Amino acid sequence: MDGPRVARAEALLGLLGVFGRDGDVEPGPLTVAHAEESAIDVIADLLHWLRAHGCDPESALDRAQAHFEAELTEAA
Repeated sequence: MDGPRVARAEALLGLLGVFGRDGDVEPGPLTVAHAEESAIDVIADLLHWLRAHGCDPESALDRAQAHFEAELTEAA
């Protein structure tokens, strides 16, 4: 799967120094596993940010999951 959302996520992980398409190192199982853990940390950070700004993190997570699943369905 590819597209603007994947590119944006890879750019964000690249800013964290974790993963990126244009890096010198070919992504392997270890770098992908490290990127996965970093992505989970970013998601948790965003949920904390939402809560700190008076938003409902659970609702935001549910909506994000719904968007993700709808986009998968559209792509299929």
